[in-house]
Amino acid sequence: MSFKDNLNRTPFAPVLAGVIFIGAYGLVVEDPFLLTLGGYTCALALFALSINLMLGGVGEVPLGQSLFFGLGAYGVGIGMKKFGLSYEGGLLAGAVVAATLSLAIGNLTLRLTGAYFSIVSWGLASVAVVVALNMEHFTGGGMGLFALPPMYLTGLDLSQPVLYFYLAAAMLTGAVVLLVAVRDSRFGYALESVRQNRHLASALGIDVFRQRLKAFVLSAVLAAVAGALSVPYTQIVTHESLGIGITIDALLMVLLGGVRWLYGPILGALVFSVVPFYLELDVNVRMFVFSVAIILIMMLVPNGLHQCAQALVSRLKGVRNVRI
Repeated sequence: MSFKDNLNRTPFAPVLAGVIFIGAYGLVVEDPFLLTLGGYTCALALFALSINLMLGGVGEVPLGQSLFFGLGAYGVGIGMKKFGLSYEGGLLAGAVVAATLSLAIGNLTLRLTGAYFSIVSWGLASVAVVVALNMEHFTGGGMGLFALPPMYLTGLDLSQPVLYFYLAAAMLTGAVVLLVAVRDSRFGYALESVRQNRHLASALGIDVFRQRLKAFVLSAVLAAVAGALSVPYTQIVTHESLGIGITIDALLMVLLGGVRWLYGPILGALVFSVVPFYLELDVNVRMFVFSVAIILIMMLVPNGLHQCAQALVSRLKGVRNVRI
């Protein structure tokens, strides 16, 4: 089943269910930490969606996606602390820089495919880490940027957990709606053609490089917004936001939820964030547990939790081949 086929069978019902859940969660949950964790989970889900756009939509593994996540985080940190910008100003600045840089990088790297693209993108993210460590005046070096000014969005204090949660959830919902619109556009159809067979797509008159570049820039902007949304949770911006670690985490979320399924990264991010919290897992233990889980999932249910959810819906409805 192709990326396009899966997305075309993904109704808006999950979006509506998600909105209802978000509203109920914000009203029912009173624990500030759980609300803040919920907001951060939405930020991680958004980042995972950006990776899924490249992995499931373009067919490339963007190991350097953390570069754009970090740009979003540093956009808020540097913008607020060094230039006196508001939170939304820093978020916008990070997104614009990510879009501009991805346009330049894409023109160079997207002519590569497969492992070559992945390695080059990883190398660029590694260079960004070195730059962040050495530009101490702007980035704080190894210590990072901390003691950030209070964060407000149109007058709303994001230090209030419920407001932060609703902001992150709204951004995630907006991204999902955007991706649903993209899948049904001419761009979405062209992108799927390129993913399946770029040589045939080119023969049919599709500008393969342009479609890949558009997807790359869109994924970079989504990643930058996710990085900006992570700052109210972490309250610090360091070079680690540019490192490959956050990319590996997001890739695990995508694989866990299901590649080429729109809601897979969201489901994966939810499991990835909630399970360690309730099981009180150490960071190293968490990585071991999820690595083993990914191996088992790839062996038993290659399409991730999406395949499990699809089987469950089929069983409940008593109908075969039900798509969600």
